[in-house]
Amino acid sequence: MASGQVMQSDTHRTVEPFLARGVRLPPDSVFGLIINKIETIPGTKIWIWRVAGAPAPLDVAARGKDGRSRRTLAEAQLEAFVHQRYYPLIEATEFDGFFSNKRTVLATDLRVADRGGGVNGHPVYTLLPTTSLAFELRIKDDPNLPDMLRTHTDEKLLKNIFGVCYNGGKFSKCTEPLFNADQLWCRIEYIGPVERVAHNGKQVDCLTIECVLEHEDPETAVNIVLWEEAVAMEKLLKSDYYIGLLCPVVVSQEPGSPAIVEYGGQTITFMMCGIRNSTPTYASQLSIAYNGAGFLDYRRYAHKLQLCQCRKDMIHLTLISRIVAVSDNMPYIDSKGSIDRYAVRLDDGTAVCDMTLWGKAGRLASRLLPGQLVLWQNVETTVENGDVILNGSDDDRTTFFNISEMSGVLVSATLCSYTSLAQLPRTANRYVKARIVEVISASEQIRDARDRISATTLVHTLCRRRVVCSDKQSSQQLENPTDFYYFDCPSCNSLNLKTEDVVAVFVIRARIDDGTDSIVVDVAAAAAMDILRIPPEQFLSLSNQREQQNVLLEPKGREIVVSITSYCAPLSTERDIRIDAVCDAADVGAPSLV
Repeated sequence: MASGQVMQSDTHRTVEPFLARGVRLPPDSVFGLIINKIETIPGTKIWIWRVAGAPAPLDVAARGKDGRSRRTLAEAQLEAFVHQRYYPLIEATEFDGFFSNKRTVLATDLRVADRGGGVNGHPVYTLLPTTSLAFELRIKDDPNLPDMLRTHTDEKLLKNIFGVCYNGGKFSKCTEPLFNADQLWCRIEYIGPVERVAHNGKQVDCLTIECVLEHEDPETAVNIVLWEEAVAMEKLLKSDYYIGLLCPVVVSQEPGSPAIVEYGGQTITFMMCGIRNSTPTYASQLSIAYNGAGFLDYRRYAHKLQLCQCRKDMIHLTLISRIVAVSDNMPYIDSKGSIDRYAVRLDDGTAVCDMTLWGKAGRLASRLLPGQLVLWQNVETTVENGDVILNGSDDDRTTFFNISEMSGVLVSATLCSYTSLAQLPRTANRYVKARIVEVISASEQIRDARDRISATTLVHTLCRRRVVCSDKQSSQQLENPTDFYYFDCPSCNSLNLKTEDVVAVFVIRARIDDGTDSIVVDVAAAAAMDILRIPPEQFLSLSNQREQQNVLLEPKGREIVVSITSYCAPLSTERDIRIDAVCDAADVGAPSLV
């Protein structure tokens, strides 16, 4: 999102769900609220806020001359107990005026209760104190900020509390903070997954947010760690947002390593959406600048690169390519230990290039099949012997999406157009609507003894490639399912696999006919299960050969929509065709009228 204040589309901007009967939103729902009034409960020192749904800035921009929003927003209000950690914002002189202009917050983990004392016994619904909230800040330099919001911005607070000011497209240090407490203002680079870890003698949720102090010279890294209930704050933040912490717990500041701070019992959070100096244009997106480390950084650019454009020292690349081949595991071993390493050859029609994938990224990529169309993200380049080599790893946060196996696209009449079998190109990824003429068992590999018609094989759960049985050199079928066998995975270089790491998958072919041609195709394991409508384990539990054969006969005549991959294997002139994803034609939605 380019807008400096456009929030998540699923943010609720009303308090009506807390007042309506029978409405219960999930605890992790996010609310955008505006603080209209601050007061104490009479006779106490307990602060309460009177809050309402905060209009999104785009709603503000859409207001007419009378100041009324052209969009419908609930006007309901609700009182909220203020958690004691926020009392300094109300009482300390350093924050004088912070709430004078109807401050807005993002909050989650909200709960409501009747605090009693209402007129004639009526309930007084009040939001309970929460620490899962962040105060929204904004500055005049945000080009996407509506003019109506530029009269009340937070440059003074950023200077006084965090000692930073926005200048020249980034924050820089301008003074020492006035508030006598630890403080942190940084840009979010990456929000990690929630993990279950041991902490203080028990298993708890933990989340790490990797950030950059862009006002430091040079920029330095800092990690913010959220524990237990504080993990809910993740719902309020996104990569490229700015986050400010007042009174965090400083855990470590070792030279050469990212500083580590924790969200503590007195921590107060401020946030601001990422800022762009100008609205991105096509021309601006074609100019990629070198970052401070001398790399061409494509992180902020939406367009993808072609393989022929890759050269030395590029990072955060996005690529779409077809799989030519995937190697077996070639572990890299040094004095520190061993790490899995795989090579993938890619072709996008402009060039052929090899990619080295390390660790988990490589293990996941080992499941890819030749010809499949794959979207890659966060790839970097190096040069070896004059050739450009792509690299991906867990440290680089390399991810990929197997477009060929995205069955969700098949059910949309608007997202995919159909190709006839007679016009299927030699190398292509296409969508086809056809009928199943027959299903054929095709296993020539080692299989479970319960498979009576050669329709399955045994694979390693990690790479989904076939295993071998060192106990059975001459026969492909295990005689007795109750016997114990030793299995190895040549692809992963793994020996003596655990029993739970070996599973059965279908190996079938299908003849399909769309009226223009009738062809026999291979079927990927996941697509085979969708065609047969039965899991392999249930298939193996069928008591006799006839019942298993009926499973293969049942799909005959069914009309399906398939994602088909057509390709030629290296050093081969024969075309291979495979179904990578499938859905029933009846499940395809009606074309959109929009």
